[in-house]
Amino acid sequence: MSCSSARLRALVPVCSRPCLARVALGRYGTGRRFWAAIGCAAAFVPQPLAAQSAGPTTTTPPVVVSATREPIPAADVGSTVSIITGEELEDRQIRVVSDALRAVPGVAVNRSGPMGGLSQVRIRGAESNQTVVLVDGVKINDPFTGEVDFAHLLTAEVDRIEVLRGPQSVIFGSEAIGGVVSIYTKRGGPGLQTGLFAEGGSFGTGQGSAALRGANESGNFALSVAGITTDGTNISRLGSEKDGYSNWTLNGTGTWNAAPDTSLYGTLRYVNSRTAFDPQDFAFPPGPTYGLVIDGDNNSKLDQFSGQLGGRHQSFDGRWENQLRISGTQTNSDTFARGDFTSGWKGERTSYQYQTTVRAPQSAWAPVVTLAAERQFQRFGYQGPSFDSPENQSQKNDLTSLAGEVRFRLPIETALTLSLRRDWNSLFEDSTTWRVTAAQPVAEWVKLRTSVGTGVTNPSFFELFGFIPGTFDPNPNLRPEESTGFDIGADIRFDRGRGVFSVTGFYADLTDEIVTVLDPNTFRTTVANLRGTSRRRGVELEMTWAITNAWSIYASYSYIDAEQPDGQQEIRRPRNLAAAALNYADGRWGANLAVDYNGAQQDLDFTTFASSRATLPSYTLVRLSGFYQLTRDVQLTARVENLLDKGYEEVFSYRASGVGFFGGVRAQF
Repeated sequence: MSCSSARLRALVPVCSRPCLARVALGRYGTGRRFWAAIGCAAAFVPQPLAAQSAGPTTTTPPVVVSATREPIPAADVGSTVSIITGEELEDRQIRVVSDALRAVPGVAVNRSGPMGGLSQVRIRGAESNQTVVLVDGVKINDPFTGEVDFAHLLTAEVDRIEVLRGPQSVIFGSEAIGGVVSIYTKRGGPGLQTGLFAEGGSFGTGQGSAALRGANESGNFALSVAGITTDGTNISRLGSEKDGYSNWTLNGTGTWNAAPDTSLYGTLRYVNSRTAFDPQDFAFPPGPTYGLVIDGDNNSKLDQFSGQLGGRHQSFDGRWENQLRISGTQTNSDTFARGDFTSGWKGERTSYQYQTTVRAPQSAWAPVVTLAAERQFQRFGYQGPSFDSPENQSQKNDLTSLAGEVRFRLPIETALTLSLRRDWNSLFEDSTTWRVTAAQPVAEWVKLRTSVGTGVTNPSFFELFGFIPGTFDPNPNLRPEESTGFDIGADIRFDRGRGVFSVTGFYADLTDEIVTVLDPNTFRTTVANLRGTSRRRGVELEMTWAITNAWSIYASYSYIDAEQPDGQQEIRRPRNLAAAALNYADGRWGANLAVDYNGAQQDLDFTTFASSRATLPSYTLVRLSGFYQLTRDVQLTARVENLLDKGYEEVFSYRASGVGFFGGVRAQF
């Protein structure tokens, strides 16, 4: 999706849709009853899977959690999925999730300046609000904007990230057109474990984390706190004023085995962040800096709560399983200019879900049938700079969903998954989505896979009802965006299983794409559904290879062609992406060299008064990191970010940071 309004950018500084405006951040109360209940049971959370064994990332891990409605063996997964392990995050010393995703094929990342700047993720050429993000199974997409700012997702205590590519609305509902990013935090092991980490370095940066985990026959728990603060660097090309950032993230998970066949679980997550950012110059009459980011005293704050409570019961020797859970996300944001409140929003999502799974007795076909029902309530509140601002309002959307999934294996070992979902919305059009996947082993070292399915992204509350005085008018008549996607690929193991090479081709179309429309007479903008079909197609390559017990290598490449119906390339979607990492770990020390390449891409340029297209040059980022095991429990770390001191922009006029040096200490007891 693309913006075409210069004036909209004054309040939506780094978006390609108006939904990401830093304009609406509200002072509203919380859903006290729900969050009180979550807080009382934060110690109960499911352990979705065992930690993956040490080794490089592969596209065929032993178990995949997010590809279907329950964890399944990788051999049965027909969708395209990549796994990033917690060990790999530590090897590369990656501190934010978005930096880890740069290496995943088919994924483009755009950050507006240094750490803390708005960070958008686009999968297979889809928009940033067409990716569902889950943390420990809870959807954290902002109910107001429909997307996630990846700037606030820290990697501390992350055990595993699954990136599922292609339309997945049949499982995850709206926003899952491009794919799904599922993040799982660490769980407690037998006994009691403590983890501590502290690091400091360039740009006045300090960060750290502390964790307490444990488990026994009654269940497991994990509690953690992570934080980062940085003075930052100047976002603007002009001046020297620094734009800082801070983030505190609290996380709690746990499971209680109430009986041999019954367990209760829960999660609780809270993020508090503060971001300083620079505005764009849209003063009239235009001056020499018109359309550029200039130094300014602007900042925003974010508070997000998410959590869930649930229970699972099995009967008939595990052949019948029932799950019931309540989950929710609440996002509150405020924006300030020179210390004065300018606007705000609050979005809430509360979901009640029931799922039942029946597993047939072991046989040649052995089908697994899952039925699910969901009742979801979405609320949105918007506040202007004063009590009587015309944009002050609240809206809601209620959603009812029914879904079914059947999995079985043919006699020729083909694993099939058939899924269907129906959503009834109170605010806009209802939708039906479906998906079919197949996985076929060929000999011992090759798996062929394919998937085809549909996705839907509902208009965001901002697009339907948002309001920027003198700049933007909403459109309550928007239709949901719909997509059909197809992919086919193969996973090939080599070197006696120590290496995996994957190749995937994909194609997707998008109808009713939502774009901003500029009135050249009034210079006001609105949003509308685009006529015609937008196309996304490309190829993804990925390889991992444990060359020896000490040396391993990872590499990926993507070609992505994302076009609007008129043939224009979608902004912030480079056609070429590549990454590589070489890792060495032997005994008491190790080192990692990682390279991320981002090809040339188009963005919007507002320096010509009316918006035009600009080409952002390609860039290559190099990270060098290492560790030394001082004692059995204490490890020293060091790394260099942007080793080549590359000057680059991921978003037009938003300058990224230069070379940075960091050192830290990690302890595990």
